[in-house]
Amino acid sequence: MSALAVQRPAVLATVAHELRGPLSALQTTTELLDRDFEILDSQQIRVMVSAMHRRTLWLRDLLENLLYAATVDDGQVKLHLRPVDLRELMAEIAAVVEPTLQRKDQRLRIRTRAALPMVAADARRVSQVLLNLITNASKYSGAQTSIEVGVAHTRSRVVRITVADRGPGVSAEAARQIFEPYQRGGRTDGDGLGIGLSVVRSIVEAHGGRVGVKKRRSGGSIFWFELSSIGGGQADEFSGPGDAINTDATRALAKVEGGMVG
Repeated sequence: MSALAVQRPAVLATVAHELRGPLSALQTTTELLDRDFEILDSQQIRVMVSAMHRRTLWLRDLLENLLYAATVDDGQVKLHLRPVDLRELMAEIAAVVEPTLQRKDQRLRIRTRAALPMVAADARRVSQVLLNLITNASKYSGAQTSIEVGVAHTRSRVVRITVADRGPGVSAEAARQIFEPYQRGGRTDGDGLGIGLSVVRSIVEAHGGRVGVKKRRSGGSIFWFELSSIGGGQADEFSGPGDAINTDATRALAKVEGGMVG
């Protein structure tokens, strides 16, 4: 019997609990807008609409992970592989996560290289991996901190993507199970079902890649995953995000035509 089938009652109860809060908040906000729209000023309306947007994004990500987990459980995962430019994908992801990071006054910093080769990947699924890792990093990092993303060609035909946070870090024991379904790596703060990182691992491994996590020397965690590149290319001297990152989410939105992003 599958992990999802064994834990289905508990999972359904948790899903109901996780959905109740955002849906109740959305209901309250829409009722206020409907009742008081004529007396609210533009700033009040803007704040309320922004809150509704964040909650709908959270619900979208939850449902996307649940759908993928069910697909994995049924053995029906299908990847649509094509050449993917990770630098362009990063710019798209920066726009998507910006509302989430703004809530805690956080910044997304990205480092990559102009000569980075393309990867053979399902762009939608790799986007899901990045969204899960970045939102997870945001959740466990404090306000006014940076989520740091690095992309480098580490060796022949392998590209490594890292996402570093300023959270409490992950112990060696927790790291061994953090990518298992319905695990949260010993973390008791924050919300969630504990499926986001298992979805990350499943997607990466379906691409023939690897995934992992390690402590960050300066505090926090570094989650990483690897994908196969298309063609050769010279490996970068790179060990993951550090203190010198060359762009933030706003600047990453610009189209990068050459040189290092930034």
